[in-house]
Amino acid sequence: MPAMQIIPVMPDNDGFASLKAQSIAENFNMLRRLEANWLSGDNRFNAPGEKLLGIFAGEELVGIGGLNRDPFSEDERAGRIRHLYLSPAWRGKGVGQQLLQALLSGGHGWFDFYNTHAPEHAFHFYEAAGFQAISGEERVTHRLFIRR
Repeated sequence: MPAMQIIPVMPDNDGFASLKAQSIAENFNMLRRLEANWLSGDNRFNAPGEKLLGIFAGEELVGIGGLNRDPFSEDERAGRIRHLYLSPAWRGKGVGQQLLQALLSGGHGWFDFYNTHAPEHAFHFYEAAGFQAISGEERVTHRLFIRR
């Protein structure tokens, strides 16, 4: 496996269009929404504590994900993992967990917990990272508490 590197990215990075095409082929819209929100200025992942990271295998962008203050929560200390997508060829190799951990790293200064709204096939991925299943909350399937 090539050396993996996790760095800040933007939708105009080399490889984003290919990753977006893969996600659309799987009937996922998260990267289409990420790009549209970036281009409109609605979400640039640039508020305090926020970030948009890509994971590269050599020169190839194989995954992307973001951390925002959760816009759907009234709690200003709520973070939200957003638009996390990994190329199918890289799933099941620990690459997604590396990206998720990089997104979570350093967030304790800004957030007390992280929410996500995951598709059902990703539930195990989040639960393996310590997220707890949440029921009865719209737009939240899983939550990770870092401070109570």
